[in-house]
Amino acid sequence: MFEMFLNSVTLFIKGKLFQDLDSVIKKACIGMAIAAFLVIFLVKTGLPLWLAIIIASLVSGGIQPYLFKDLKYQ
Repeated sequence: MFEMFLNSVTLFIKGKLFQDLDSVIKKACIGMAIAAFLVIFLVKTGLPLWLAIIIASLVSGGIQPYLFKDLKYQ
């Protein structure tokens, strides 16, 4: 299992894990931007920071399958 992880990390660093690395990075940035926006918005509405982080993490984690549904590996 650990060897599989190391192999995947090595391929990712070399840029050979995904067919379209630019698309993967763009979609990951979209997910991070949504999470950051949610944290800021929820804190501004009066929620405690720890609760805003939990909610934003759940929402952004929930949209990851949608964002990466067309992900292609090499």
